[in-house]
Amino acid sequence: MTSKFISNKLRKELSSGNKFSKPIIKVAIVSIAISMLVMLIAISVVRGFQREIKNKVVNFSSHIQITEGGTNFSLETTPIKKNQEFYSNLKNDPEIKHIQTFATKGGIIQSNPDTVEYENETKINRDIEGIIFKGVNSDFNWQNIEDKIVEGSFFRINDNETNDSILISTYLADRLKLKINNKIRGYFFNGKKPIIRPFVISGIYETGLEEFDNQFVFADIKHIQKLNGWGIETSLFLELTPKNNKIVISANTIGGNENYQYKFGSRPFSNYNTISFCATKDTTIQVISTDFSLNTITLKSEALSIPDTAWLEINVNSTDGNCVTADLEFEYESINDSTRKYIGSNGEITTTLHTSGGSMKNYVGGFEIFINDFNELENQEISISQQTSPFLKISKITDLESEIFGWLNVLDTNAIIIIILMIMVAVINIISLLLVIIVEKISMIGIMKSFGSTNRVIQEIFVRLGLHILLKGMLIGNGIALIFIFLQKTFGFITLPQDKYYLSKVPLGFEWGEFILINLVTFVFGILILIITSLFIAKITPVKAIKFN
Repeated sequence: MTSKFISNKLRKELSSGNKFSKPIIKVAIVSIAISMLVMLIAISVVRGFQREIKNKVVNFSSHIQITEGGTNFSLETTPIKKNQEFYSNLKNDPEIKHIQTFATKGGIIQSNPDTVEYENETKINRDIEGIIFKGVNSDFNWQNIEDKIVEGSFFRINDNETNDSILISTYLADRLKLKINNKIRGYFFNGKKPIIRPFVISGIYETGLEEFDNQFVFADIKHIQKLNGWGIETSLFLELTPKNNKIVISANTIGGNENYQYKFGSRPFSNYNTISFCATKDTTIQVISTDFSLNTITLKSEALSIPDTAWLEINVNSTDGNCVTADLEFEYESINDSTRKYIGSNGEITTTLHTSGGSMKNYVGGFEIFINDFNELENQEISISQQTSPFLKISKITDLESEIFGWLNVLDTNAIIIIILMIMVAVINIISLLLVIIVEKISMIGIMKSFGSTNRVIQEIFVRLGLHILLKGMLIGNGIALIFIFLQKTFGFITLPQDKYYLSKVPLGFEWGEFILINLVTFVFGILILIITSLFIAKITPVKAIKFN
């Protein structure tokens, strides 16, 4: 009974604490709470950074890209056919979130004129900036970057018409002093001569990633398709000068390698691009054209581009029933973009042009694929490569942007180091606290042993005290961490220089699994240290302990 009484008294003294041990207990609780807070905030910041940067990079580009195989060091993507067998398969794959086409081309944009007075002379300055035009199609998912548009809006893409609107970054807008709805010029080079294209700024975006903001301008992919000469585009028109009282229909083709051949109706392909006939009744002329190249193995001409088709609907109104013709040339007027009326000496001819829009629309620079789960990136890359041609190149975002993702991986190492250091701090505090209390209560330990208390009973008392302090410190640390994370995610009061960290606010991520794991590891290490430290009690003898006081 006496031993039990003394044990209860020791428990009460340890739980209440005296003038000496009470401040030490408070310091230990605060230290453990701070260690937990730092660990949880550290892992939250790391996960927040990784999540936000990954989302920015992926949304701007994609998880996986499919492009033409081989080595390409230019800013222009090599054309591949859009109608691939894998395209429809991937669109129906439940693991694929979205697939879209794209193309890129290097170019230059020019600023608005800036008038400067210099030595009584007025000079006009213009700044230029080299950029990469990223052509996007009607399948482009604007939701991926919609929240990055700081001014204006994105532009709609129509499959049948070319949109001259573009989306530029805040970096380019500031550098070139450009604003929404400004009209600017883009300069391109196709190896022969510079080509100028007018554009209108519909929106300004900002991702915070210099690799993208400093270079990319979003534009309609049809600009890139035409500028790069992918595929061909064919039209038909009636020549103003008749030939032997017959009208002459000419085909005009652009794009490709310019080695064109034409097929009128059921006639075979030939180099002739004209056909003549007597215009006495309504008819429709059809032509199919493509560019040909010589196969060095078979020594035969083979079609290089996807053929294009054009139709010219001809309505004839003859006043005398003979072939409508003109003495010298037809007089004509344009009814609209596709319809013309020709007036001859004995009647009128109305032509209406119908085109397929050119075969260039069947070519793209590549495919951007978005998957549902980033953790499945490696597996999806293998799966996609098995469905595509071996001549196509499959690239995942971690390879395309290896520097950014390498930096993100380093953050994991930093977080682990911080967690280890904080656990060490908490462990050292627990050891120090328990040893100080043991030394302070050494005479009472001796009395308990002299009355028959076992080492195990005394160790249990001290371990329970340490466990109480450990749990209290962990609880406080977790509570403060959760409140801090909630406030930062809601209000974002801690900001960052975006030009250095890619983000304007400190991002905090929260994953229950990692939080539970950190708490569990800290708790297990704490228990082990408490048990190991309490073994010091076994070395205390009653006689020396009582004399110690």
